[in-house]
Amino acid sequence: MIEGFQEVTDRDFYEKVMSAETPAVVVFTSPDNPHNPKIEEIFRKHIQEHGGRINFFYMDVTRNTSFEDFGLFNFPAILYFRDTMELERHDFLPSEDMVDQAIRRLLRIG
Repeated sequence: MIEGFQEVTDRDFYEKVMSAETPAVVVFTSPDNPHNPKIEEIFRKHIQEHGGRINFFYMDVTRNTSFEDFGLFNFPAILYFRDTMELERHDFLPSEDMVDQAIRRLLRIG
């Protein structure tokens, strides 16, 4: 649904995101969300540059309910996870600078 992102579902969310050793970015969205192409554009360089150090996932909010556990009501919402914890979130379409800062924090880059 979002190029460069793997799908994650309620069933495998904990294993792939929360308990994984690799940091993760998760986009919670619906297939018809008009912001999906912009998300692809914003994250393209990060996927190319950090794809081996960060896992990029999307969750279809029309078929899953895990987003409710995080109190998400606006979509797209982008959450950043490391060491079983949510580090940052954007429950709106973020700017490229905001995503750059979140990725740097996720990777612990000064």
